[in-house]
Amino acid sequence: MDLPFEGDEVAQGETCGKIQSAKWVGKFVSPISGEIIEVNEELEDDCTLINKDPYGKGWIMLVKPTSLEKDLESLIHGDGVEPWIMKKIEEAEEKKK
Repeated sequence: MDLPFEGDEVAQGETCGKIQSAKWVGKFVSPISGEIIEVNEELEDDCTLINKDPYGKGWIMLVKPTSLEKDLESLIHGDGVEPWIMKKIEEAEEKKK
């Protein structure tokens, strides 16, 4: 696991860390721009917390936003999530062909 550092500045969409398994590398991408004010050090010892308890002990980082209103406009939320997921599934199925 490669976590970002407290005090680092991140931009929306920027890769700021990664998690690895024997066959896969996943990137942590910041959903908003700002300063990383806290990092979950417990993930260094047990990265499975992300899957076991993503809304509790599995959090990754806290970011103090610098342009929250602008960044939120770029995020998919509410009724837009389902169509976005369906489009991604269709794209993945097309790649299999």
